[in-house]
Amino acid sequence: MAPVTQIMYFKTSSSYLQDPSRLISELATKSSAAKIKGLSKAYLGFETEDPSNAFWVFEWASKSAHDTYHQTDTFKATQAAARQVFASRPIHTFAGFSNASRIFSAPVTEFVTFTLKRGVDMNALQPLVRQLQAKLQGTPKFYGSSWVPAFDKPNVVYGVLGWESVQAHWNAVSSGPLKEIIDKVKKVADVWLVHAILTPYKVRT
Repeated sequence: MAPVTQIMYFKTSSSYLQDPSRLISELATKSSAAKIKGLSKAYLGFETEDPSNAFWVFEWASKSAHDTYHQTDTFKATQAAARQVFASRPIHTFAGFSNASRIFSAPVTEFVTFTLKRGVDMNALQPLVRQLQAKLQGTPKFYGSSWVPAFDKPNVVYGVLGWESVQAHWNAVSSGPLKEIIDKVKKVADVWLVHAILTPYKVRT
C-alpha cells in the first residue's frame, strides 16, 4: 500500500487562534496512551491570506492506516478536544504526493487545486501540469512541487509547492513561461490556491 498525505483545512475557533499550542497539547495528551500506528509526520499551520483558516497535514503509511486509526479508542478520545479547535467542519483531502516533506518544511507552502471545467477531460489538463512542474525546476527560492489526482475526486488535481516566501511565488508566476502555462490551465480548469506557514509537529514513533 502506498503512502498517503492527509490535508485538513478548516476555520479555526477563537480559542485556537489565541493559543494554538494549548489545544494541540491537550489533543496530544488525549492520544498519548500509544503512538499512532502508521503516522510518520505531521505539520500544523495557518493560511497567510486568512489566518483564521488552518491546515493540518499528516503523512500516513497508507490510507488504510488512517482509516484504522479512526476506529480506535485513542482517536475517539481526541474528539472532544478537537471540537474546541474547529469552527467549521474540516475539509479532508487525501493524495499520494511524492517527496513532500521538503515542501511542507519550506518557509511557505502553496496549496493549489485545478478542478476541471464542465465537459473538459483530464487529458487536457495533465500535459499542462507536467509542463508546469518541469518549468518550475530551477525557479529562484523554490523548494519543489508535487502534483497528483485527489483521492475520490477524479476531476481534481492537487498540488503542493514550497517557496521561500509568498512573494517569491508571485514573482515566479507573474510573467514568462510559467504564467503562459497557468493561463492555459485556467482555460480548462478552475484554480484555487492559498499559502500557509507550516511547522513540523513531533510525532511519536
